[in-house]
Amino acid sequence: MKTTRKQFIGAAIVSVLYFSWMYFKVEIRPDHLISFVFFAFLYFYNQSTRKFFFAMIPFIVYITVYDSLRSFPNYTFNTVHIQDLYLHEKQLFGVFFNGSRLTLNEYFGFHQHTVYDLVSGIAYITWVPVPLGFSMYLYFTRRRNLYINMVFLFVLSNLIGFVVYYLYPAAPPWYVSTCGFDFHPHTPCIAARLSNFDNLVGLPVFETFYKGNANIFAAIPSLHAANPFTAFLASFQLKKPAVTAAFLLVTLSMWFGAIYGNHHYLIDVFAGGLTALAAFFVVQVLLRKTGMNRYLKQYEKLIS
Repeated sequence: MKTTRKQFIGAAIVSVLYFSWMYFKVEIRPDHLISFVFFAFLYFYNQSTRKFFFAMIPFIVYITVYDSLRSFPNYTFNTVHIQDLYLHEKQLFGVFFNGSRLTLNEYFGFHQHTVYDLVSGIAYITWVPVPLGFSMYLYFTRRRNLYINMVFLFVLSNLIGFVVYYLYPAAPPWYVSTCGFDFHPHTPCIAARLSNFDNLVGLPVFETFYKGNANIFAAIPSLHAANPFTAFLASFQLKKPAVTAAFLLVTLSMWFGAIYGNHHYLIDVFAGGLTALAAFFVVQVLLRKTGMNRYLKQYEKLIS
């Protein structure tokens, strides 16, 4: 497909801005170059791939913002909540075991099981693949209106979560188990109880993932809890009860895994669910029911 001079210049400007940002504010890694080549191919190859490129823009924004968070640690903006969050969790959702009141995370520490390890590990892997895969299904089955709802719901939910990270930095439960209530900003992130899954499959799945996690004080809201829930909420418009039921099962498995894996309190999980609901409200009411809807219609035409 022939590319116009205006399109080429526009792509060049965006590319320069992107790499300048990554070079000066984040860091350029091999995966950035691979992604750039892939998206450049989509943009320049033909009309169909260019439409798909435009459809992927919300995800590109999400990935870029998420990647940039490491350069602006949230603990430099607000006080990190460690002990107060732990005590709130114990007071609201604590359970009694052996004469002591424990958080659910602590309780599961005394009740570990291979089945729990497998369920939590498998569920935790799906935190982005599930909403992304559902979005791709909607796109390639030409349900473009539903695709837009899903992708905007997913991205907006995560962006709301990122904002809360900075307003309320929060330590995960494994941090309390490892470091207590003292604040140590450069504590390396660990897989916590998800390492049991790594041991079962013989691969450092979560060890590798969490080794690259640059900000450990981002427990509230749990976006692991929010992401599959966005797919569940969006699936109602598909009107396929079996699909909705499957997403509900994935969501509940993820919520269990977040707590059992010692990465989130129940408070974090509920906050993640509320974040997804807030994004759903914005997309369905504030965007679809206001003058913003015309821009969504234009976007739908662009990717169709």
